[in-house]
Amino acid sequence: MVTDSRDESRFWPRLLAVFLALVVALGLAGIAWAVNDAINRHHDRIALKGLDGKPSPIALTVGTQRLVIPANLIRFPTDRRGGLVTAVDLLVLWPSLDGFSEERSRDFRDSAPDAPLIYVTITEAETDLDSTTRLNGLYERYFTGAAIPGPEHLVGRTMSPNSAYRGEIVYYEPHSATPYVARCLAGATEEIPATCLREVNIGHGLTMLYRFNRAWLADWRTMDDRLRRVVGQFLRPT
Repeated sequence: MVTDSRDESRFWPRLLAVFLALVVALGLAGIAWAVNDAINRHHDRIALKGLDGKPSPIALTVGTQRLVIPANLIRFPTDRRGGLVTAVDLLVLWPSLDGFSEERSRDFRDSAPDAPLIYVTITEAETDLDSTTRLNGLYERYFTGAAIPGPEHLVGRTMSPNSAYRGEIVYYEPHSATPYVARCLAGATEEIPATCLREVNIGHGLTMLYRFNRAWLADWRTMDDRLRRVVGQFLRPT
């Protein structure tokens, strides 16, 4: 079959126009995606992965315990959806215990070892043992060397290098029926600061674990009391 030259002359411009339109559409889609991605990245940097500083109440359930927590205290976006979760992570400033705000956003993005941040995890308690009850039942088995004077009347004991707690010092309040107890890294590096970890039973079957810079160990009384009070306000009757 012979193709009419007039049909052919009309066919190729149309094909070229369709091709150019497709290229333009793809180009615009690519530009839109790039712009949208750049905006999302910008907002992530500014708003700490979705945090906008608004203390909107988020209702969650951990185990059988109901909680209502301000959104700007909750660290991860998935937990800010609310509902049933296995654990919820919080991020607060010390000493104010404030959540994220635009004014303090630089502090929340601070990755320096001395950043003024406390990391809190509320999760189901695997056992009835917390830091205090582990002192005599577990930690003391691995004490080695002489006692170390700690800040604000605490005593430190180095953990055995043959134990699971090697490289750590347990600081505790002596001569107390319910002593304050915290595990701390004995040393620090440029990547890992000397941090302390304390575990406290709260609510109905929950544990609050909080991690903080060892430089603030002298504030142990105030920190423990205020964190218990703040988290206690999130608990709701079951």
